Order: sequence, then structure tokens, then C-alpha cells
Amino acid sequence: MHRTRYFAVILAVFAAVVLAGCCASPKPETATTEAAKPQPAGTSACAPSGAKTGTVVVEIGSEKITLEEINGMIKEIPEQYQPMAEEHKDMFAESVINQKLLYNEAAKLNLDKDAAVQKQIEEARKEIIIKEFLRREIEDKVVVSDEDAKKYYEANKDKFKESEKIKVSHILVETEAEANDVLAKLNGGADFAALAKEKSTCPSKEKGGELGLIGKGQTVPEFENAAFALQAGQVSGVVKSQFGYHIIKVTEKQPEKLLSFDDVKDQLKQMLLADKQKERFEQILKDLKDKNKVIIHKDLLMPPAPKAEAAPAK
Repeated sequence: MHRTRYFAVILAVFAAVVLAGCCASPKPETATTEAAKPQPAGTSACAPSGAKTGTVVVEIGSEKITLEEINGMIKEIPEQYQPMAEEHKDMFAESVINQKLLYNEAAKLNLDKDAAVQKQIEEARKEIIIKEFLRREIEDKVVVSDEDAKKYYEANKDKFKESEKIKVSHILVETEAEANDVLAKLNGGADFAALAKEKSTCPSKEKGGELGLIGKGQTVPEFENAAFALQAGQVSGVVKSQFGYHIIKVTEKQPEKLLSFDDVKDQLKQMLLADKQKERFEQILKDLKDKNKVIIHKDLLMPPAPKAEAAPAK
């Protein structure tokens, strides 16, 4: 593993541990009291109590952490970090140790009693409770079935059309005279790819001028208009653009096609889910504002700027 990759893994895993906490997050209703309780110097906020069972893999003074506990901690971190933590479990354990050591040292200074820290704890508590509320009211209640996706697909097939594409190659030169010379050689039977490698100034020359499949809107208009007017196997005349002079060859044409439902089902379901969750979120806020009779006095919040006085007539 390269050194930069090594440190990237460490930072990502450590961030995951810090974000998730070294143990399971406390329930929202107990988060304030638990967070506000001062911890005795030299102890960890996540220090397990009682006799240990399982394979001890970490010792911090008298405290012991088992393999089972490490595995449990990994399940508590954000899902996107879990495979990395599993693969580099030693780094994950190191991050847990680091967090505990830093917390214990901070606790000795009674930083949990600091007013600024208490304010941050309260803000974090609010965020945790709101996040859990939204999870229950939106993520758990809003679903999109295959039937929902299929119904949308059938009603909006125009949105799932893949535009026409062409497989194209070109030879790019600087002057019109050079382009005419290239075209004459092609008309005389010269091989397009070989001539592209010899004459073209475009990096695509290494592939015999091949640009691959392109759709409309991906190239400058002069090139696009000329290329899409060709049939498969045809070569254009000299085409001028801001880059120079092109000779274009189309080797394959793929007409516009309708993507099948199976091709788009997963992406479509994610799109519909996001839309429905947004609608649900906005409805929740509207209902809460109506229920609590929310009024915003915009004239007081953002009073109009004073009008500029007219300049005196001379």
C-alpha cells in the first residue's frame, strides 16, 4: 500500500469512529443526561462494565476490549466505511484506542463542563433527535415499489430514450491544403487509421483517429453536423472548425432507442424515492407550521432599504 493510501485509510477509519462514537449511540431521550454527566478522570465514556467475555484484542491499562466488541463497533459506523474497517481492522482498533485516550485526557481537564462544549453537546443532541425523527417519519414510511416505478415508466417513456450515437474517427490537420492532400490519399485507397497516425495532430492519432461513440452535443457544431450526416462507412469532405481541418469517418451508427424498464428500474426507483421523501418532508414542515401558527414578520426581519433622496435641482 502506498504511503498516501495508508494515511487516507487511517483518516477515513478514524473519522468514522469519531462520527459514530466508539460505542452504539445513546437513545435520543437519554442523550442529554448521559452526555452531560461528568466522567471520572481516567475513564472512558464507552468503557464497558462487568466481567469480560470473548477474545480480548485490546488492552488500555485495566480496560479490555474484545473482538466481539470491535465487530459490534464496526457495525455502528456509517455503512460506507464498514468494508474498509473490516479490511483494516487493526487500523480501526487503533482509531478506537486513539479516541479513548484522547477522551480520557480531555476528561481530566473537565472539558465536558466547559460552556462552549456544553453548547456543542446540546446542538449535537438536537441533531441526533431530529435525524431519528426524520428516519422514522420519512425513511421508514416512504417506499417506492416496482409497480410504482413501472407505472411512472409507462407514463413517461419519452424521458427514457437514449439519443442517436455514432462511432467516429477523424484526422485533424492545421491547414486546408493538408486536409485536401489527406482527402485525396483516402480517395486513392489509403488506410484511414494509418493516415491518422501519420498526419493527425489530435491525440486520437494513437488510436488511428478513433474518438469512440459520441452523442449530439459532445462536439463543436461544425464537426457534429458533418459527422451525423454521414452513413456508416462514409468519409466526409474537409470540415473546418476552431481546432483546424477535419476529415471524418463514421464506422457505426446507433439509432435512438428506448431504454427498457429493467435498464432503468433501480435508478428510477431511487429518483422516485427521493422525490417522495422530499414531498413528505415538505408536508411535515407545512403541517407543523400550521399547527404551531408560525408567523414571520418579514417587514421587521428585513425592513426595506431607505429611499435615496432626490438630488436638488440646479
